[in-house]
Amino acid sequence: MDAVTPVQEKATLSEVENAKQAVTTVSHYAPFSDEEKALDRRVNLKFDFILLLILAIGFILLGIDKTNVGFVATSTFIEDANLHPNDIPNSLSLFSATYVPLQPISSMIGRWVGPKWWVCTLMLVWGAMCIAHIGVNNTSTFLALRLLLGVGEAGFTPTAFYYMSLFYPKFSLGFRMGLFSGMYSVAGAFAGVLAYGLLHLESSVLKGWQTVFLFEGTLTVLLALIGLFALPTTPGTAWFLTAEERAHAMKRMRLDDAHAGTDPEDETKITLRDVKDAFTDWRKLLIIVFNILSVLPVTAFTTFLPLVVEGMGYEGIRATLMAVPPFVAGTVGLIIIVYSSDRLKERSLHTVFGMALGLIGCIVMATSYDEKVRYGFAHVCLTGVFVGGPLIAVWLTSNTPDKSVRSIILGINGWSNLAGVIAGQIFKSSYAPSYRTPLIITMALIAVGMGGFCAMRGLYMWENRRRRKIILAWDEQEYAAEQARTDRRGDKKLTWVYAY
Repeated sequence: MDAVTPVQEKATLSEVENAKQAVTTVSHYAPFSDEEKALDRRVNLKFDFILLLILAIGFILLGIDKTNVGFVATSTFIEDANLHPNDIPNSLSLFSATYVPLQPISSMIGRWVGPKWWVCTLMLVWGAMCIAHIGVNNTSTFLALRLLLGVGEAGFTPTAFYYMSLFYPKFSLGFRMGLFSGMYSVAGAFAGVLAYGLLHLESSVLKGWQTVFLFEGTLTVLLALIGLFALPTTPGTAWFLTAEERAHAMKRMRLDDAHAGTDPEDETKITLRDVKDAFTDWRKLLIIVFNILSVLPVTAFTTFLPLVVEGMGYEGIRATLMAVPPFVAGTVGLIIIVYSSDRLKERSLHTVFGMALGLIGCIVMATSYDEKVRYGFAHVCLTGVFVGGPLIAVWLTSNTPDKSVRSIILGINGWSNLAGVIAGQIFKSSYAPSYRTPLIITMALIAVGMGGFCAMRGLYMWENRRRRKIILAWDEQEYAAEQARTDRRGDKKLTWVYAY
């Protein structure tokens, strides 16, 4: 790799001047010539059709395998498996009991064994657990399998985010993370259609609900096996790239984090110092806290929007059908906003803009008495709320050049799934049919999150100015001393410029 200034050599005056100039901009790769732009697009396209496609399908299957128990509950599943009706909601809580807290641990394992191997292993595990549901015949077995399913799915999303960050430069990454995250809404729509069809495939061997678990779990296992053979380990070993494309893929990742002096090919080491650095980075931990408020409306409306729509004058199956267009608007809005975020090289204001759309939508849904207006602003709300998840993940990634710490930070960010627990406590059936009180509470929490992200943006801007003042006064010896320091690394180096 291209080395940073060697510790044993004295820094030259030109290197110091370059450092002073570089500290004004975020370290990132950008192609210069038309030929390089064409090469870069070609590399991205190949990664999109192999790496991103497999991960995105895996995310769809994660959503399907997580929610299929809700669809089979409408069949003879509860009676055939000797379950109590309350076992279904209890299973959702038990799933979260392993899925949420294990996120950072699973993400760290992904860094240690390699993200390619770990995402495929997770798919194999949760696919097998899904298939095992065909043998459920009592409550204890069912609840144990839901716990194990949570273990298998824990860490897939942060590990996938980390995995993508090894292949895409930071200002190409947001759009890809947005496409990946957008698959959640696809999973929600596809899961119901798939389950409806499979439940009708009754036979003398398998019940319809057993067919659902068998078919959907088998799909996940097959994708895992495909991933083991097709997914690349590093940009430099991608089998589907030419020699020229592999060289470019490695070069651009070196340039993307040039000021941090990290090795883009190093993806296995993890130490106690990495864990300490991640859990003591209070700025990033605050961003993760505010991210809980960012994804809260997503988790709330993914579950409760049909009920909210039902309170707008639509009934039964029609309410479920009318809940689909707002999610389509959400997917379109997500893609547009994350694309703009990459183009303008900005994260925090794009996130706040998306949350502002969600806030406006909630205000109208909570205060208007015109049901058609309320329904229309449900589209406005969902157009913005989906952007927080991927943009916060790429914001954290961009500011964490050390890959060991990055994998842990993204794992901690997985705790933003606590938003689902909060949403479940807010949207109680006692507030039906208007759900005005839950909407008002959601409005308030979104507003707090928006203020938090603006504050974090200000803190990063202040830190960049502080570092710039220090570096502008440097001479050759002070520059060499900074390069030689081991107590500061990655984004803690004074030469690092934070993105916001």
